[in-house]
Amino acid sequence: MNKKNSDQRLLLVVCECGFKILVVPDLDEMVRSIESHALTHERGESDPEKTAVERCRIEELLAQRVLVAIAKKKGD
Repeated sequence: MNKKNSDQRLLLVVCECGFKILVVPDLDEMVRSIESHALTHERGESDPEKTAVERCRIEELLAQRVLVAIAKKKGD
């Protein structure tokens, strides 16, 4: 099986930075993956007052994308 076909079968969400996160049925693991990636955005923010805001923004963005991806998959 080629990479393109295997990527199409996996349920992925893509962050605005291009990072891909695999959607898994374990909610705790999904939360850990989102939080871990959001921390990379927080570390990239130079303004200390904006770090937590950026982390929360990315966490919310990815959570929304996960829900949309699951809803689309369920509709297929």
